[in-house]
Amino acid sequence: MTVPAFLFDLDGTLIDSVYQHVLAWREALERAGTQLSVWRIHRRIGMSRGLLVNAILREPGRNITTAQAEHLQRWHAEAYAKLVSQVRPLPGAVELLSSLLKAKVPYAIATSGVLESARPSLEALKIVLRPQGREPCSFSALNNSMPSTSR
Repeated sequence: MTVPAFLFDLDGTLIDSVYQHVLAWREALERAGTQLSVWRIHRRIGMSRGLLVNAILREPGRNITTAQAEHLQRWHAEAYAKLVSQVRPLPGAVELLSSLLKAKVPYAIATSGVLESARPSLEALKIVLRPQGREPCSFSALNNSMPSTSR
């Protein structure tokens, strides 16, 4: 017997965070000395962080080192942390996950982010996390900090 299961993306699918990410990337880029229109950043949202950084910086014709990419990602995380209080679950997301849990339907939530930056969004979805940042209790989380074989 086949058991149904669901895989959800976190940002933009369960959580309304796209514009906060756009603004955070703009702040990080400006900190690095790159001015870029928000629409150019917006069209890249949804890519993994590494791909996004490379794609965004190709727009003005800049090459980037690994160290610069790491700085940009850290600056994005810092800027996003200032905006995360504005992030909300999309309508019906909390109820959907609650219904799946009650019906014992397995699901996973994927993100290209790291658990620390995803934590406020997971909490907004009423996901209970174990102490010390371990994997959430009621679902599986897939993210960039895990080996690629787990994705």
